[in-house]
Amino acid sequence: MNFEIMIAAARACIGTPFHHQGRKPGVGLDCIGLVIVALSAAGIPVRDRADYGRRPDGKSLIAALEDHGARKSSAIEAGSILVFRYDGQPQHVALATGADSMIHSFAPAGEVVETTIGDYWKRRLTGIYVPA
Repeated sequence: MNFEIMIAAARACIGTPFHHQGRKPGVGLDCIGLVIVALSAAGIPVRDRADYGRRPDGKSLIAALEDHGARKSSAIEAGSILVFRYDGQPQHVALATGADSMIHSFAPAGEVVETTIGDYWKRRLTGIYVPA
């Protein structure tokens, strides 16, 4: 797996406006859309779903990762897909760019951003997955 390609594709999207169910770099992406762009750039085919609400069902999110062959990991590494909880269940994803940084499309930021994985995010982290 070429995680460098995934990270480069995600970084190329920095500044893209947040848009729920957005799938177009430079036009609009949501958190899942950004991960799809990164995986697709690395040649991983992704079956996308457009039937989720603003707060997707956490079980469906985890099932989708596992259906694509992602395996659970115990350590954050560049290229890991990070899953965060809101309202008690997994509802947000990001792509790790290192052990303490990530890229994600975050509604409160209004765009795709690269940030550190500080205490705010560590408290919400529910899963680390390595793409197949």
